[in-house]
Amino acid sequence: MRELLGDYEPRGKVVQGLGKFIAFGLDDPFHVTTATGLALYGIGKIMERRSNYGLRRAKIDIAFTTLEIKEIISDLAQMRLM
Repeated sequence: MRELLGDYEPRGKVVQGLGKFIAFGLDDPFHVTTATGLALYGIGKIMERRSNYGLRRAKIDIAFTTLEIKEIISDLAQMRLM
């Protein structure tokens, strides 16, 4: 059942965020934290690709896409009125 439904969000997002913070937030002159942070970010990206894309994530993606389309249509309508 879990394979059909999938996860609410891709796995690895927390690892990616931690990697970004270490790479760019804790910058040092020896670049040890930069290399470590980018390695963690890469591991998070690999984990994200391996996450199950099921009905839950598809529903969330469709909702975000329709919201973006509504915003674009609203922006175009406002441009037409100007």
